[in-house]
Amino acid sequence: MSILGERFFKLSNALFCYHLTPIQFTVYSFLVSSAGQKGNCWPSMKTIAASCGCSANAAREAIAVLEQRGFIRRVKRYQDRPNGSVRQTSNAYYILEAPPLPISR
Repeated sequence: MSILGERFFKLSNALFCYHLTPIQFTVYSFLVSSAGQKGNCWPSMKTIAASCGCSANAAREAIAVLEQRGFIRRVKRYQDRPNGSVRQTSNAYYILEAPPLPISR
């Protein structure tokens, strides 16, 4: 039986030192597993939420925290419409180098 083509991805053990919530950890793991060789991906919020077993709002909040803490960079993608307006179509996510480890007390 094949599970997702039996593809694997790596996460640093240091990830446990950042005190991410379970949803933040899961969303980050999903984005890393979705990223290609160049470290970017563009899954929809619906896909992220469904894959991580959370609501779209919870996934949005996790992405905001991951971006704020320097784990990912989100780039909004836009499309010009025939009537001259512009609408956001999706987000691209770039996996960044892990931020410095928090100081342990």
